[in-house]
Amino acid sequence: MLNIIQNPVMGIPNSIIEAGLTNFNAVLVGTVIPALYPVFFHQPLSLPVWGYMIVSSVFSVCVLGGLGRILDAHTLPAFTLPFNLVTFMAFVSMREAGYEIEPLNVNQTHEYPVDPTWNQQVWLGTLLSAGQVWGVESVWCSTLVMVAVFISSPLLTLLTYTGATVATFTALVVSSAPYTLVEAGVWGYNGFLSAGAITFFMVPTPRTLLLAVINAFFTTFIHSSLSPIFASVQLPVLTIPFCLSSLIFLSLAMSVGPASLRVSSPSFPERHLVLYAQKLSNEKKTQEIATTVPEISRL
Repeated sequence: MLNIIQNPVMGIPNSIIEAGLTNFNAVLVGTVIPALYPVFFHQPLSLPVWGYMIVSSVFSVCVLGGLGRILDAHTLPAFTLPFNLVTFMAFVSMREAGYEIEPLNVNQTHEYPVDPTWNQQVWLGTLLSAGQVWGVESVWCSTLVMVAVFISSPLLTLLTYTGATVATFTALVVSSAPYTLVEAGVWGYNGFLSAGAITFFMVPTPRTLLLAVINAFFTTFIHSSLSPIFASVQLPVLTIPFCLSSLIFLSLAMSVGPASLRVSSPSFPERHLVLYAQKLSNEKKTQEIATTVPEISRL
């Protein structure tokens, strides 16, 4: 039976620590900063950058503890908000400290397809979205991520890839050529996470699975609206679109649907569905007994 969500008495609950969620944001900081620093600062990693990364990783645990207390009152997860906050702080601090150098101005002429909707590279971008969650553009990395997710849950694999596909092709509508970022999976990873979040934290019924796909679609519009803002300061949007959209849709699902559809002790979607079916079966048996006892007493 699914457990009811309990508020922690103080600090971070042991269950969150044991599940590795405190380390998760720190791992993201430790992988994304080295991956994106050379791209946005146009120079190789240096010793001070590693110092920023270590301090940010530690600070992400503190931020998780604070945000967890706030969001727990509404039974909502913090997702990757701690990672986003500390990574933005690290990038801005390093830029203010003068670590950035101007990129080389190489005049090159490229011809980009006007309508790459069914381009093979765009389909490749749906796969690369999995690796871009970690800031890595690699087919091998993306394949390993998908295999790892499949080992945990085939259903979650199907929905995360569907979310990445929806986000990637939606990006063709809300962005403009060149579509190199779409083909690199940059526009798909937030959809990948958004569809997975609803599938993971809600019992996977047809209604919630549809909501997961819609969440990936809406996430891409948030990504589109935030991209010019962060581009003006030469920073990536990271997973902010996923966090904002998923918090909205998870709250929506909890407010308009049965409370029992919200998973309080997440493990994997297939198990959530089995436990939910067992709960419904037990409730049905209880109701049958409750209606049978008065009839027997009247005999």
